[in-house]
Amino acid sequence: MVLACHNLCKAFLEQTIVKTGSFHIEDREKAALIGINGAGKSTILKMIVGELAPDSGDIILTKGKTLGYLAQHQIPDSNRSILEELKTAKADIIRLEEEIRKTEQELADLTGDTLEARLLEYHRMTARFEQESGYSYQSELTGVLKGLGFTEEEFTKPVNTLSGGQKTRVALGKLLITKPDILLLDEPTNHLDLNSITWLETYLMNYPGAVLIVSHDRYFLNRVVTKIVEIEHGEIMTYLGNYTEYAAKKKQLRDARLKEYLNQQQEIRHQEAVIEKLRSFNREKSIRRAESREKLLAKITPLEKPEEDTAELHFALEPSCISGNDVLSIEHLSKSF
Repeated sequence: MVLACHNLCKAFLEQTIVKTGSFHIEDREKAALIGINGAGKSTILKMIVGELAPDSGDIILTKGKTLGYLAQHQIPDSNRSILEELKTAKADIIRLEEEIRKTEQELADLTGDTLEARLLEYHRMTARFEQESGYSYQSELTGVLKGLGFTEEEFTKPVNTLSGGQKTRVALGKLLITKPDILLLDEPTNHLDLNSITWLETYLMNYPGAVLIVSHDRYFLNRVVTKIVEIEHGEIMTYLGNYTEYAAKKKQLRDARLKEYLNQQQEIRHQEAVIEKLRSFNREKSIRRAESREKLLAKITPLEKPEEDTAELHFALEPSCISGNDVLSIEHLSKSF
């Protein structure tokens, strides 16, 4: 297990956002955190990363594990180029590479014990460099940028000249390059076209760590996740499976609860009718029987009627093909007559 959230509770003034619920994320597990707008998804993510404190409950990140977070409106601003910005996520390996190159130049002028000691240190550095995939980090940077829709010609563009959507893609790419043990992604498919969404699906499915995604893109979730964590009316529920399996299980659960509620309501109405009839006889024996039934009726704990599924639409449109989230983007538009 990499992350555990136990008995979370969070309120803002009189509004309770999270009132009960627990969930956990296993190593390498791909999960989604879903709910309608305003349900508390971003609040839960902010509690996990420490930007907000829960009113009660515990959030436990396994010791030694690292966490990376992409906020929905996280926009980096730097005068570095796109490629140089992503390279900052590989600062340690780049420094090691520079040290290796420096040592290689020094070796030519060394002899004897000094050379032997320096060679030993050189072999240690190259072994670490290989272990940390140092020989492939350049191609990894290029692959991530191209996967997120940047062309090689754009690699040299300064980040502070990019649009908001492009900056968000840079932030996502930088986070993916750092490879934390668990990724928290808030609407990662925003500002991505279809090709980039498809690339991200494959990348996350093969990601060596755990992933917790907030997204309204059910097609994306269907392909990536194997667990759904739902926040609804302040309560957290966990369902195993992708989005389609979650929707089916939720409907089954709601139908069962509704049936149980309706059966109880029918039984209550039946008992009330019997009690009324017994009292209408106005005989001592009948009144005692009515009182007995009233005591039994009072012991029944009324079930709450299941809430209507506000996320369920009453019509369905099937596209001939699935487009990206941004159907049309216009940047730096000008017009004069």
